[in-house]
Amino acid sequence: MKTNRLILFDIDGTILSTDRKAWEDPFRDAMEQALEEIGEPQKIDTSSYKSGGKTDTQIIYEILDANGFPEETITRVFPAVAKKYLQLLRQIVEKNPQYVMLKPGVKELLEDLKGREGLVLALLTGNFEEGARIKLSAHGLNAYFPFGAFGEGARVRSDLPPRALQAAKAHSAYPFAGKEVVIIGDTPNDIHCGRHLNVRVLAVATGPYSQDLLRAEGADFVFPDLTDRAKVWDAIAKPL
Repeated sequence: MKTNRLILFDIDGTILSTDRKAWEDPFRDAMEQALEEIGEPQKIDTSSYKSGGKTDTQIIYEILDANGFPEETITRVFPAVAKKYLQLLRQIVEKNPQYVMLKPGVKELLEDLKGREGLVLALLTGNFEEGARIKLSAHGLNAYFPFGAFGEGARVRSDLPPRALQAAKAHSAYPFAGKEVVIIGDTPNDIHCGRHLNVRVLAVATGPYSQDLLRAEGADFVFPDLTDRAKVWDAIAKPL
């Protein structure tokens, strides 16, 4: 019997990670350079900011807010900051593809899943779409994900699952719902973002959070990484 599943992959911490030794603080650098270019130079403090599971839009607004920028100013400078961030990201990935590091088992799992009948693979990520595609290009992964829900205009991660469902219906003409929708991610935000839609969540401890914490946050299944393809498939296909 065909197993209908929409599998939504997070990117950072789940599919890949980026080398902070190569680029220590991407958003701080982008903000400071963008502000300099528009004639409003200011040093940006990100020393206590935690970005895990957040959208790029949310990150920019929160960092600038914490640095004293009023909402209307953030909205005004946002396009310049986003443009500069994507420009810098493209430059560093093209110059140093090793900046993007693939997580264990990811490529093999994607190869296994792509040929299964009834499965649709897509992205659910806080990255801007251009940024997501730049990162995935370092390991030739874009072809696995024909569409997704991205961080443009999303101030919270819970904005993303409804967008993904709408895009999936347009792509496949099938109305995925409930536990047919599988989110694979590495943070509590990944676990909680689709709860209002009753999706299933596979959490992987390949980011900053432990298996115990991810389990306590309510993930349906928790894995150390994605290397055990048989167990991951059982979790995806299991009726719930």
